[in-house]
Amino acid sequence: MTESALASFSFGRPAGPDLNSPNPARISDYLLNGKDNFECDRRAVTELLRAAPELSSLARAGRDFLMRSAGLLAAEHGIDQFIDLGAGLPASPCTHEVVREHGPCRVSYVDHDPVVSVHNRALLTGRPGVWVFEGDLRSPELLIARLSATEAVDFSRPVAVLLGDVLPYLPEPAQTVRAFRNVMTAGSALVLSHLSRDRADPGMVASVENTYACTGGRLSIRTDAQIAELFTGFAHAPEIVDVRPDPDVPGLTGYTGIGWRVRGGQARAATAAPTTGQRENASAT
Repeated sequence: MTESALASFSFGRPAGPDLNSPNPARISDYLLNGKDNFECDRRAVTELLRAAPELSSLARAGRDFLMRSAGLLAAEHGIDQFIDLGAGLPASPCTHEVVREHGPCRVSYVDHDPVVSVHNRALLTGRPGVWVFEGDLRSPELLIARLSATEAVDFSRPVAVLLGDVLPYLPEPAQTVRAFRNVMTAGSALVLSHLSRDRADPGMVASVENTYACTGGRLSIRTDAQIAELFTGFAHAPEIVDVRPDPDVPGLTGYTGIGWRVRGGQARAATAAPTTGQRENASAT
């Protein structure tokens, strides 16, 4: 297998998308103004925005943060291998488009949804330095073993692990983060974005989570403190992304951050370009 060939691996169930039921990947695509969605997904988004109008802006802010951070890591910190976990349907710009502006970076896209895998294989075939994996983030050790068995990722060198708004879908996100942290060498980075419930009304949170339940999965909107715990073992500088027009009106916010895998010493500069919207800076942990 050469770097110029896209490698496609399936670790999960066979592809068989249900076009009559809303799908989390297509919901995210629609929130990001994408075109790979159906009427059932658009109806679900209508319900979500009725409960939390800021969701669309938060989705875009989270995506923008992820891409700015990836570019920063490639341009200023010399990281040349990226793992985009829970990558979702391709959005413009894609991770490989951003980081390969700064050199011949390798990018592995991972998602357990067959809808995503079909789209990514169709659209990314032939792209240099790009790999597509279908795998379940709830079994991170298996996924890491498969990644390690290819030339896509060398965990003995610094790597960036991207987790863009995917952890709310996992019942035990700390398990996934911990498994990757344990194989990430010093100089590696974790880029994470997650919805926060701290400034929202409990009824709003319940409504959003219940609407996502119609996709057959589960969404958990966590507190700032719960999200911060996911950075255990990393030096990080978090940002609270607040796009509410009126901060006195309850609403969902976002929690973003870059976490550095370090051994001793002080944390490196861990802040990407400013995130869209108002921010409340917290202390690094």
